[in-house]
Amino acid sequence: MKRAISFILATVLSLGVFTMSASAAPEPDHSPAQATFTMKGREASASIKGMLEEKGIPVKEDTVIQLVPSSSPSSRSADSGNVPVITNQEETAVRQDSLLLVTNDGIGFKDMNEVMARDSFPHDEKNDKILVHGVAFYENYTDGLIYYRPLKMHFYYKKYQKCNVESISLAYNCSETLCEYPGYAQLRYDYTHTISLAQTSPVELVTYENDVKPLAVNRVIGISSGSGGEAGQYLNHRITIDGKLYEHNVPLRKF
Repeated sequence: MKRAISFILATVLSLGVFTMSASAAPEPDHSPAQATFTMKGREASASIKGMLEEKGIPVKEDTVIQLVPSSSPSSRSADSGNVPVITNQEETAVRQDSLLLVTNDGIGFKDMNEVMARDSFPHDEKNDKILVHGVAFYENYTDGLIYYRPLKMHFYYKKYQKCNVESISLAYNCSETLCEYPGYAQLRYDYTHTISLAQTSPVELVTYENDVKPLAVNRVIGISSGSGGEAGQYLNHRITIDGKLYEHNVPLRKF
């Protein structure tokens, strides 16, 4: 079976990346936590670079390419899957791209063994429905803790089979302690800043953007390694296709 972004298979197999366990994989600074595997842009082949760049995703020497486990509020095992997240950082400015695949039987990849079973074709027209490409932009600071200032987000989708995409809603959530900037004085606990974007009857390959609700320039959200619950950054999806609702939360940075 051939699925979108399964081009990761051939490249990573050639690099031997899949021989690493999740605990053994390197964890670059400010990269998403709890990733199934991690590789840097310098390790990627020309084919993987080309396919990501075709989607408008920069691939530089220190670009972080990861497959992260997503979660579904419905908690049905059939809905669980893994999603590629690509991180680019220039000084404090960060861009994270998420590639969420919706299929006839769920979301994304079930596990690493499933990815390893794929060949290098980009998708399976009989099983794959759509690929939603979401992008979150934020500023990233450190002072013992990690601090974020969410800025904006956008998305578009690619259709792989005939289906009615009724609506797509994305919410870029950053949660934990609201702080001053600079100085990082704590102002409020259990704070969540949300940048949301919803579109009914979205047009394929049209980019929809929300850049009107960034966190204030004198505020950041601090997240520590000891944080629990929903602390961190997530890209939450609600997608309705042919009357069926798919809900999935992709961790951009989870603690």
